[in-house]
Amino acid sequence: MRLLPLISLAALLTAGCTSQAVTAPTTIKAPPQTASLDWKEPYPATSPALVFGVSRFTVTRDGWKAEISVENTSNIAWIVGDPGFPSYREFGVLLFPNDDLKELERRTRDGDVPGLRAATSYTPSLPESIEPGETWRGTIAAPGALAGGLWVRIAFGPFAADGKPPEGAQTPVVWYTDHAHRLEQVEADPA
Repeated sequence: MRLLPLISLAALLTAGCTSQAVTAPTTIKAPPQTASLDWKEPYPATSPALVFGVSRFTVTRDGWKAEISVENTSNIAWIVGDPGFPSYREFGVLLFPNDDLKELERRTRDGDVPGLRAATSYTPSLPESIEPGETWRGTIAAPGALAGGLWVRIAFGPFAADGKPPEGAQTPVVWYTDHAHRLEQVEADPA
C-alpha cells in the first residue's frame, strides 16, 4: 500500500527528478498493446474506505490510457484533488525497473519514487468529491512514449477526507498500485 501524506508530496515529485534510483536498462518505446488487469486494491486493507481499481491499460501509438475506478466504501465523502489547489491531481503512471513491492515501499518511504507521468485527460471528468457508496469510473490518458520492458503502476489522488477519516485511514491519500504490469517491448532484430 502506497499512502503518502500531502505534505511530502512536493518533495516526492522533485525527488523523482534527482533521485539515485535503480538505473533501468536502456530501452526503446513500447509498442501499442492492451492488458486486461482487473486490479482491485482496498485502502486500508481491513475495513477499506476506498477501493482503487484498474481494469485495462493500453499503450497507444502516441501515448497511454488506463481504465480505472475509485469506490468510496466509507461513510464520509472524499474530496478529489487538493482543496488548496483545485487543479492539483496526481493521477497517472509511474515506471519502475521491476515489480518488487518491497522496493516500492522503500522508495515511497525514502522519497525516491520515479517521476509521475501525469494524466492530461479524464473521461468522464473527475468529480469534485466521491460520496459514500459512490464509484467513479473513467479513463485517464496522456501523450508520450513509455519504455518497453519497464513495469507500470497507476497513481491515484490525492483524496482528502471530508470529515474524520475512518479508523486506519489517513488524509490525504495518494495511492500507488501494489500491482504492476510489465510493458511489452519490441524484440531486437537478429540480423
